[in-house]
Amino acid sequence: MAEALPETAPLRLPVPPARRRGFALTPLADVMFQLLLFFMLTSSLAPYALLPLSAAAPSSGQSLRDIPAQQSPAPAAEAQVIWHLERGEIRAGQARIPLSALPEAIRALQSDSVSDLVVFVTRMAEASDLALLIENVQDSGIARVQLVGT
Repeated sequence: MAEALPETAPLRLPVPPARRRGFALTPLADVMFQLLLFFMLTSSLAPYALLPLSAAAPSSGQSLRDIPAQQSPAPAAEAQVIWHLERGEIRAGQARIPLSALPEAIRALQSDSVSDLVVFVTRMAEASDLALLIENVQDSGIARVQLVGT
């Protein structure tokens, strides 16, 4: 018959001493870099480019509080027009101008001595519409044209 096995104490493995892990900064730096890239690529600086900035500071060591109000230099008023380029037409405020009437509209801007033209190119606009606008504005004498994609 089978022999009976002697009773022995159960086998116990030694528990390794608890080891403290250090905090690794590399994954945190990776996540911060990815967030930085995400916000840099998704933010749009176009609205900030449209803000007029002037550096009218006194040069004689006076502060702005020392200068009376009537002596403060006023910024020069620039004539600026905002257009929205859509498919086959331009929207200027409530008016809609077909691209076939673009030369007349540009002549009207010249007679009003407009120096700035801001064009918001909508998603509906085609590349040929934008090319036609740029061709007509190039010869107009308008000092600055800003294109903003929407």
